[in-house]
Amino acid sequence: MNTKTSKTLFLIILIISIALYFFLFSKVVITKDGNIKSNFVFINSEQASFTLKNKQSIKTITKSTISEMYLLMPELAAEINFNIRLVDRDLTNVYGVTGRADRKDEIEISISSSYKGGIEQAVKDGLIGTVFHELHHTVRGWTMYRNQFPQGIDTAAINEGLADVFAEIQVGRAMDKMSKNEDFALWSKEIISLPKNADYNQWMNIHPDGREAIGYRAGGYLVRAALKNSGKDIVTLSYYSIKDIYQLAGY
Repeated sequence: MNTKTSKTLFLIILIISIALYFFLFSKVVITKDGNIKSNFVFINSEQASFTLKNKQSIKTITKSTISEMYLLMPELAAEINFNIRLVDRDLTNVYGVTGRADRKDEIEISISSSYKGGIEQAVKDGLIGTVFHELHHTVRGWTMYRNQFPQGIDTAAINEGLADVFAEIQVGRAMDKMSKNEDFALWSKEIISLPKNADYNQWMNIHPDGREAIGYRAGGYLVRAALKNSGKDIVTLSYYSIKDIYQLAGY
């Protein structure tokens, strides 16, 4: 091989190497957050309004959380619409913020105007966990519209438990301030024995006997049991069926 041919071959290899480097580098940059577009609509309450600072904090935290979520469960919608609603009710038990996954590409977030420390404190304390929770629902298909699961409190408990435990692991704390010393094993048996058309509000929100969020809290208990018994991580478990999770939990 003569010198001219060697130089030409070297240049070709160099060009290919440089092109490959930039292709791989740009790919990492582009797919880091999946290029997911987020849109925000802010709705004030009768008694309070979002400030510009509130809105910017909410956007920044939400977008950052989406990026983190994408690295764990990338099956997010390419564009997600967030309806951010200010509410004049006490949400202390859930750190000032709650939410609802309406569709794969639409999430409603409610933020308490009466939270101790104000709206900005509620955003700081509760928004990340709630966004993780609701994004989890969109990936799993547990949404208000085009829901991919059958009716039943047993189904709701597992799906809400998965989202809660997933969010808890990401933020490093429980998703609520309610007691952790209840007989959740008994609650779980109650849920399993319920008819498929059992009252959702009673079992997931306020029960006539005074208990709160029975389905959420029992669901968290069941998911933790499934994690412990199986040795699997929360992301892996999030793709399991309702039936399989109950079995892993020992039910």
